[in-house]
Amino acid sequence: MSKSTCTVTINGKKIKANVGDTLIDAGLGGRLVLPHDCCSGQCETCRVRVLNGKVDALGTDEKSTVLGCLAVLEGDAEISYDPVPLVKTLKGTVDGIRKIKDDYLEVRIRTTKPVTWLPGQYLRATFNGYPARDYSPTTPLNLDAEQNVIVFHIKVYPNSIVSSKLGSEIGVGHPVKLRGPFGNGFLRRQSEPIVLTSTGTGFAPIWSIAVAAILGQPDRPIRLVVGSRTRDGLYMRDAVRWLQNRGVPITLTASDGDDDTVLTARPCELLGELTPDHVIYSAGAPSHVEATREVARQAGATFYADPFYVAEETSGLKSLATSLIRKAKTPFVTAAAR
Repeated sequence: MSKSTCTVTINGKKIKANVGDTLIDAGLGGRLVLPHDCCSGQCETCRVRVLNGKVDALGTDEKSTVLGCLAVLEGDAEISYDPVPLVKTLKGTVDGIRKIKDDYLEVRIRTTKPVTWLPGQYLRATFNGYPARDYSPTTPLNLDAEQNVIVFHIKVYPNSIVSSKLGSEIGVGHPVKLRGPFGNGFLRRQSEPIVLTSTGTGFAPIWSIAVAAILGQPDRPIRLVVGSRTRDGLYMRDAVRWLQNRGVPITLTASDGDDDTVLTARPCELLGELTPDHVIYSAGAPSHVEATREVARQAGATFYADPFYVAEETSGLKSLATSLIRKAKTPFVTAAAR
C-alpha cells in the first residue's frame, strides 16, 4: 500500500513528502537540507518554526517551534528556519593552551581558513588520534581575538579520554579537524530583552552572545546569570568585570556561595520577572537547561537551548566500548561532550 503524500513548504520552497515523514526527512527528499546534527532530539540544531499546517510535534513544541528530527508531517504544512552558515570541515592546529583556573583551560586552534559561526553555535573538534568532542567557540576572555583562531573553554576531567590529555599528549602544533557549525541557540537580531544563563563551561557560548549583543545591539536590554557547582568553577572573572563596567547586570551563583558576591540559589531561580517578550538563552548542564526551559515556558518567553552532555567522566577503551553499547540500546544518544 502506497503512503499518502502531502506538500510541505520550507522557507518558501514547496516539496512533496510522505505523511509520517520527519521534517528533516521531508526536506532531504526534496533536496533541501534542514540544519541538523544529532538527530536524536538533544542538540536543538534542527528546531524550526511551524507557520501553518499539520505537524505532530511529538512533545518537542515550544511556542511555534518543533524539532525537525522528531516532529512528523500529518498533512500539508509550512515551516521555516533561520539561515545559518553552511557546515564545513576545516583543518587546524593547536595554537595555545592556557590554564584559566584549576581544571579549566582556554584552548586556541589556528585554522587554515576562516571558520564561520554565529555566537552561541558549537563545533565538533577532533584532535588527531582522539575521539571527536563538541565545543562552543567563544570570544577570548581578555578580548584579544585573532583572525583564523578559534577559542574554546574546556573543563578538564581527570583521566578522561580527551580533556586530560590537553597540555601533555595534545600540545601546541597538534593537528585538529573542526566540523560545523551546529546548534540553534545563536544570537538573533531582535529588540526584545535577553536573559543569558549558564553553568560551567556553558559560559563560553553565553559570553560570545553577550559580547556580540553588547557591541552589535547596544540598545538591547541584557542580563546574565552565571552558575557553577562551586566557586572554583567561576573561571570568568575578567569577563564579569568587562560586563559590569558596561552596566550589564550579572549574577554569580554556586552551591558554596556566600550569598553576597556569589549567591547559592539555582540559576533558574534567579532569572527575575519574565514576560512573553523576553528571549532566554541557556547553556551548560542539561539539568540546568531543562529547569530554565520550564521557567521560560511558564512565562511564555522565547527559549534557546545549548545543553552540554558530558562524555568524559571515565577513560580508556572499556569506557568507550560501554558508551557505544549504551548508544546502541537507546534512541536518545549523547549529542555533545564538552
